[in-house]
Amino acid sequence: MNKAKWREVIEITVGVILMSLGFYFFLLPFNLIIGGVMGVSVILQDVIPISIFMYIANTVLLFIGLIFLGKIFFIKTIYATLLSPTIIFILEKTVAQDFFVKHLTESPLMISALFGGIFLGVGIGIVFRSNATTGGIDIIQNILNKYLHIPFSTAIYLTDGVIIFIAMLINFELGLYALGSMLLTALIIDKLSIEGKSGYTAFIITNYADLLQERIFLELERGVTLVEAMGGFSKEKKTMVVCTVDRNQLYLFKRIIKKVDPKAFTFVTRTKEALGEGFSREVASWEVKS
Repeated sequence: MNKAKWREVIEITVGVILMSLGFYFFLLPFNLIIGGVMGVSVILQDVIPISIFMYIANTVLLFIGLIFLGKIFFIKTIYATLLSPTIIFILEKTVAQDFFVKHLTESPLMISALFGGIFLGVGIGIVFRSNATTGGIDIIQNILNKYLHIPFSTAIYLTDGVIIFIAMLINFELGLYALGSMLLTALIIDKLSIEGKSGYTAFIITNYADLLQERIFLELERGVTLVEAMGGFSKEKKTMVVCTVDRNQLYLFKRIIKKVDPKAFTFVTRTKEALGEGFSREVASWEVKS
């Protein structure tokens, strides 16, 4: 396994750990029922231990994914499918659920819903930012999307919405807190997974395109696109260099342009999301469970 793949494994592992800690230490002590397999496990905890249910449910969903989504999907999801319930199992045997919340004296339910949402959002967001997707009940969402052509976002609302609705029937107040926690989680995921992939795209009209391309590749390890351009007034032919960089590379990027061609006409636009080879790491072979 190469260095990039090891980094992917570490990122996904960290994300799953944060997600599991948030669920176990903040949501579970107050029986806050979120969506996904974790939410269902809270509903059934008096019947079957949470970690055991997660093992069983994730395994069943994994084989459903094998049948409807194929062998490649099955292989991709094995690691994360087992990781989260394993973490929960270890916590069940070693640490009390109320290890943190027992020290809360004011608004413990609100604080737990808040930090549970934060931990889940950050954990899942780290995974999504690595271009991985969630497994678990998301297998059903993928099947609905593939075979019934239901938009993935709608499939999420259908599956998680049913679980939250059941939570409100059991305890309306706790259901509202769980809903708020889930909305906070979704907001953080969006910020980390979408904003985390954002960058800047520069359009540079220069007489030194080859040299600029070389410096960008050597110093930033970014590819460029070369476009033939013509001045509207002068009719002079030049080359326009198009390149997208990370936010933390922008300062160095502008220094490279100024050093290579101080007279280059450059305009930079904010790019909300940049995907694909040469910009984002392909980690589609790893999936996590929520």
